[in-house]
Formats: sequence, structure tokens, C-alpha cells
Amino acid sequence: MFALVLVALCVLLGACGQILMKHGMNQIGEIHGISELVSPNTLLKVITNWSVVLGVVLYAATLLLWLGAMSTLNVSFMYPLVSLGYIVTAVLALIFLKENVALLRWAGIVIVVTGCFLIGLG
Repeated sequence: MFALVLVALCVLLGACGQILMKHGMNQIGEIHGISELVSPNTLLKVITNWSVVLGVVLYAATLLLWLGAMSTLNVSFMYPLVSLGYIVTAVLALIFLKENVALLRWAGIVIVVTGCFLIGLG
């Protein structure tokens, strides 16, 4: 049971990390090429943006929790559960980033999640 709670936390924290990083990158602005991405000016903006940094911290926490869950659960069971992150991330993007999540995108998310669960059951 503890390992399943860890997996659920991984899904939630991973989705929150994505939303925070996207929020931070929205503040930084669009990047239009690899040279702009790796420029010292852009890198400084990225590593000093609290949303990006907090998102990365959540990802690091997710890694540690994931390793804890891996110590007891089969990865072939665990990994399909990560697909729940697609739903959580889309909902959070809708709420916090005000992204438009079209019906067709929701349908795709449902298909992917369903497929991942079928893989996990098989």
C-alpha cells in the first residue's frame, strides 16, 4: 500500500512540476533555437526563475519517491500508472495556465491512459 501511495505522489508531483516549469517558461518567453536555449542570458533566466526551480525540485522529489516505490513494486505494473499524469497535467493546465484543452485532446488522453492500463494488466 505504501508503494502505491508513492506512485500516486509521483503522478501528482510530476504534474505539478510540469505546470510550474511551464509557468516559469511563460514568464521567460519563447525560445526559438538551440543557440538561444543555451545562451548564458537564457540559462540565467531559467535558473533564477522560482517556478522553474520549484518544478525541477518537485521532479527530483518524484525521482526519490519513484525509487522507493520501485523497491517493492514491479516496474511493469508501476509505469502504466504514470499515464494518470496525462490527466492530472491536463486538468492543472486547464485550471492554472488557462490552456484550452480541446475535446479531441481529451479523447487522445483517454485512449493513451486506457492503453497503458491494458498494458499494465496484460
